[in-house]
Amino acid sequence: MQANVDKRSGKILGPTGGRHLIFFMDDLNMPTVDGFGTQSPLCLIRQIIDHEIIFDRDHLEDQFILKDIMFAACMNPKSGSFFVDLRTTRHFTQIMLGTPEKEILLTIYQQMLMQHFANFDKNCLEVAPKLVNATVTVFNGLVLSPQFAPTALKFHYQFNMRDVARIVQNLMLAQPSSYKNNPTGLVRMWAHECNRVWLDRLLFPEDVNSFMNFMRNGLKDLVEYKEETVFAEPLIYTSFIATCHGHEASYKPVEEMDQLR
Repeated sequence: MQANVDKRSGKILGPTGGRHLIFFMDDLNMPTVDGFGTQSPLCLIRQIIDHEIIFDRDHLEDQFILKDIMFAACMNPKSGSFFVDLRTTRHFTQIMLGTPEKEILLTIYQQMLMQHFANFDKNCLEVAPKLVNATVTVFNGLVLSPQFAPTALKFHYQFNMRDVARIVQNLMLAQPSSYKNNPTGLVRMWAHECNRVWLDRLLFPEDVNSFMNFMRNGLKDLVEYKEETVFAEPLIYTSFIATCHGHEASYKPVEEMDQLR
């Protein structure tokens, strides 16, 4: 904390130029609650907010006064202690954000993907919003299913908007020259990205089967594309094979597994 403020006068520390400094704390609810019902890191933050002082770690009898300092924080809804010291939270304005509605997700990501696909041919451009619809359908299936809730064995089953963003961002790696009049290739790319982002996390066969049912539900937004074609193996896309052959990097499907060796 001291490394981010400057000495103003005497024992007073603060940001330069009459500015205000905001310290952002991620995962505020992660500290473990001790036997006395307190969380030591949060007690330190509360002390700094209450008294606007910090102690010199080399000379504990010396105090520094902090000025023009603010704190912002966020909490992890799926891990941590699920308890935050009330004496700390009383200093914060609390805002809760839930999972956005499907219409909001479609508005955000369809605009992003449509802008990228503006230079593609008409067939590929028409499939772009359908890919977002399918992605959100699969995402909602995972989020709303109790089967995919985190447990002691499946603690990493944490699905959020970052997954949707990652899939859309990777779809934007496609180049017009590689998918001219080939919307099927884009749909297969979507299936590949869903597999890498979601399927690769799943541990048990029953979870894989449920996930594939969600994928089939997503394909209902792409009715003109057959399941056998979309999920045909090998279903792997990469950009390094084109580079290995001396071409410019291009995110394209792997035709044969021998290409990866």
